[in-house]
Amino acid sequence: MSTLRASNRYAKALLDLARERQALDVIKSNSDSLLSVLKESRDFRVFLKSPVIKPEQKLKTLESVFAAHLDPLMNLFLALLVKHGREAHLEDVLEKYTSLYLAEKKVVRARVASASALSPEHVNQLLALLKSPEASDVQLEQVVDENLIGGFVLRVEDKQIDASVSSALSKLEREFDNNLYIADF
Repeated sequence: MSTLRASNRYAKALLDLARERQALDVIKSNSDSLLSVLKESRDFRVFLKSPVIKPEQKLKTLESVFAAHLDPLMNLFLALLVKHGREAHLEDVLEKYTSLYLAEKKVVRARVASASALSPEHVNQLLALLKSPEASDVQLEQVVDENLIGGFVLRVEDKQIDASVSSALSKLEREFDNNLYIADF
């Protein structure tokens, strides 16, 4: 089974179990905390991926570090991942869980990159455009990318709108490069 498919299955199982136990929000909070630790701690990522450290030792370490801070369901889930040798894919599983959770709650995730910070007025306009009857909320991530020169790049789920100046200039450059017109003068 591929890593991506396995991560999807584990995340779906966690979501189903959390829904059944009415712990969706608690597990999402635990997931966010674990993702934060994974992103910030290279040592923790190396520990999880190490083939040298025995699963029993990984379990003991995870329990001693996280047991008091996580919901019992999340602790059981971590133990399950370790027992099945999937602890190295924890980050993928938790990111997929987050996506499934947001879909369950009908939250739209969007990312806007612009050459300079957007004004609150522009952010509000963008949020108003992204809201739909099907969406309960919009999570907007804002990124400043000076390489865009001007304009913006908006990504909503798997769709992207590129209205940046750098993209327009690149397109214009390609058109000039492909221009077959030869002047007679």
